[in-house]
Amino acid sequence: MEDDTHKLVPEQKGGVQKNIRHDVVLDSIDDAEELFVIAKDRLLNVSQWQQTAASASAEFQLTDKYGNELGRPAHSNDLIRIKIPAPGTDTGDGYDWVHIEAITYDDYPDQEYETFAMRVRPTTNPKTSGDETAHFFSDAATSTFVIERRARHVIALYHGRNEIPNTGPDLPDTARNVTVSLGAWLLGSDAQWMSLIKGFLDHDSLD
Repeated sequence: MEDDTHKLVPEQKGGVQKNIRHDVVLDSIDDAEELFVIAKDRLLNVSQWQQTAASASAEFQLTDKYGNELGRPAHSNDLIRIKIPAPGTDTGDGYDWVHIEAITYDDYPDQEYETFAMRVRPTTNPKTSGDETAHFFSDAATSTFVIERRARHVIALYHGRNEIPNTGPDLPDTARNVTVSLGAWLLGSDAQWMSLIKGFLDHDSLD
């Protein structure tokens, strides 16, 4: 079965791809349904991701298309402003920026299966008129976050696709982007995303 949420994950064409997974099994379907809703809400509560990850990590702030901070759950076409623990971009005024391209929910009650996903892609700095991508990856890259429930089983997944450094002869951040991309591939990003998706499925409050 290929639901619409998994269709959000693009084909891998170049660069690096990542697939990270965390899952838990609950005592009852009612508990699993409750955790699915909690995890979905945590996914949409972008500005709390650093707290959800419960570890030293990047800072995330949801904004509108103009870069103004938002205090609500994420919607399609919102932006996310990211401050990573590394030198910031000139292009992004010290931040990396991504655009929320799509949010999808599918429910198959006869199969005890439901799934929710959000895909983001590097984008320009909304505070400037420039058209350069303000992120260490090019705009070919995507990150897709998925929450699934299969009966009592709740799963959180991260899919990174086409992770290619954002470089160019006229881009002031080329050296920085290559360095940060290499660090993301070799060191930081797996731990960052695993901490986050584990945080999505923290179910101590259900005990």
